[in-house]
Amino acid sequence: MTKQLIFEIGCEEIPARFMTATLEQIKTTFLGRCKDARITLSAPRMLGTPRRLTMIVDTVQPLQADLEEERTGPPEKAAYRDGQPTKAAEGFARGQGVSVDDLYLVDTPKGKYLAAKVFEKGLPVEKLLPEILQDTLEKLNFPKSMRWAANREQFARPVRWILAMLDQDVLPVSYTNVTSGNVTYGHRFASSGPIELDHIDNYETLLKEAHVTVDPSIRREQILSMANAEAAKIGGELLDDPELLDEVVHLIEEPHAVLVTYNEEYLELPDEVLISSMRSHQRYFAVIDPQTRKLTNACVVIYNTPVRDPDVVRAGNLRVLRARLDDAKFFWDQDSSTTLEQRVEQLQSVIWLKKLGTMQQRSIRMSALTAKLGERLELDNTHIDAASRAAYLSKADLVSHVVYEFPDLQGVIGREYAIKDGEGEEVGMAIHEQYLPKGGDDALPSTDAGALVALSERLDALMGIFGIGLIPKGNADPYALRRAAIGVLRIIQGQAYDLGITEILEMAWQVYDEHNLTEAFTADHDTLIALVEDFLLTRQKHMLAADFPGDVVDAVLSVSEGDILSARDRVAALAELRQEADFEPLAIGFKRVVNILRKQADEQEDIPATVNSELLTETQEKELFVRASNISQPIEDAVKTRNWTGACQALITLKKPIDDFFDHVMVMDENEALKQNRLALLDMIRNLFVQVADISKIQTGN
Repeated sequence: MTKQLIFEIGCEEIPARFMTATLEQIKTTFLGRCKDARITLSAPRMLGTPRRLTMIVDTVQPLQADLEEERTGPPEKAAYRDGQPTKAAEGFARGQGVSVDDLYLVDTPKGKYLAAKVFEKGLPVEKLLPEILQDTLEKLNFPKSMRWAANREQFARPVRWILAMLDQDVLPVSYTNVTSGNVTYGHRFASSGPIELDHIDNYETLLKEAHVTVDPSIRREQILSMANAEAAKIGGELLDDPELLDEVVHLIEEPHAVLVTYNEEYLELPDEVLISSMRSHQRYFAVIDPQTRKLTNACVVIYNTPVRDPDVVRAGNLRVLRARLDDAKFFWDQDSSTTLEQRVEQLQSVIWLKKLGTMQQRSIRMSALTAKLGERLELDNTHIDAASRAAYLSKADLVSHVVYEFPDLQGVIGREYAIKDGEGEEVGMAIHEQYLPKGGDDALPSTDAGALVALSERLDALMGIFGIGLIPKGNADPYALRRAAIGVLRIIQGQAYDLGITEILEMAWQVYDEHNLTEAFTADHDTLIALVEDFLLTRQKHMLAADFPGDVVDAVLSVSEGDILSARDRVAALAELRQEADFEPLAIGFKRVVNILRKQADEQEDIPATVNSELLTETQEKELFVRASNISQPIEDAVKTRNWTGACQALITLKKPIDDFFDHVMVMDENEALKQNRLALLDMIRNLFVQVADISKIQTGN
């Protein structure tokens, strides 16, 4: 009969941001150890609240699986001497728990080796699980850990109890002087005393009676249901905020909800200020009007402890919220007396990086770089001027009182102040969009002006920080340059800007040079450009390799010369071509082309620039030349229009002519003129392919 297992680590309130990853750690470590120990079980259910990390396994086989395997030992020459077993053979036998007489020889690729048939009867799981659970507990790690009392062990928060049971039996586990038992605890304030568990099936029921909903998925449903019901009381609905919901789920053990309304005068503040005031510290859910999608003067508070009178909770939270909103309104009104342009002057006292000047100087550089990018893209002067102006004002809100109080509103407040100052919607939106995208899947800037400012912001950072030698190493990236690089790539691709990596880095370097800051750089121009270019190409490679085979990505990026705009389409077209039956033979043939030409390059022999058709003597080389000549212009046209699928389909037609050429034509002919002409033909073939990809980098069966 199968058994059930429960393992619960009870502790002080664990930060919400730790919970999901920690539960996954417990599950992964435990399953790995059980696999090694040959324990068969069902998938664990991971439960938890701020005060507990719980794993329940509903089905555990009572016995460890038997082990029967053949193990090899020393080679024959070391195992026997004069027909008698040596000490090496005797030691091997002892190690496997068998008699020397039970040993035998087996053939291996390395010769004959001593072997033994080993059989181990499976042990009862209760003898194995304590060590596995102990190891699982001790291997847990957290973003931040702490010690308490005189304990040497560390944990996210002090451990208070351990529940470890296999059916009705307690499994011995200990940590920081806490020993496991059959006891858990309910809600800190709404229950009292330990809860003895006589059977695992009663666990969730007993905790529910003690005001604890231990399943996070159920708490999530409860929170949404309660919050929506409260919002509906005024005809509103919750503002969608999945991150806040995830956090609140792991802040409480039993959810309760109450609607809080505040004075409508606060609605004069920007929505983002109100939302930040409610969510950043109080974790309140904003309520919107379902018709207008605008904020209402209400929010929903989720609280943890059942109370007799929810109005008391409502009044207390309203006092807290009103104080927060009063601060926001005071700072907003105070900031309104100073324009963004005046705040740019205040940026003189804000150092960005010691060798790269102040934030004011950075704003000036960004404005110049934005203009260069806009002119290169031949955008309308009106949009270029708006983008350049936005870049100049982009960092001014950093010295505003509102951003000091609400740092997450950088850019948002700049947008609002720019519009109030009469700078215009385009300038305001570009200031806001300078920080987009914030991550790999985040939204991109929606306007050209916003995209240009966002590009200049990241390029200025990449060139400057690399320039003074602060290059990311390993996992250390204190200036988020990897994220900046990904942002550059995503913006250019998303906006369909025909900008190459090298040229945008040259523009960034020129701006630094025009402002006399390249003297502070630790690398010369060529070295620095190469460093940053390689950094961007590496990010591009990682992004593409997440969706396509690595060798296909390598084949494209090795010849794309920093082409950002079409790299993904080119890789996608080549990946599709790879599925065709003729592709692998074509790739093998092309590798022969590349290898022959590489050998000639190593021997420093010049190859003619063009093919002399009069020197083509064999039918197969004539056919290859004709086919290559016929597709040359179509491939060139396809590359110009970025029709990569068309270019790939043209290249696949060379499969048979290339095969026939190598089957019947001797490239390295004794006649030097014929040899050189055939090398020129191979060079012609290579040049056709590398306009799309170097398919010699594609892995093949040969």
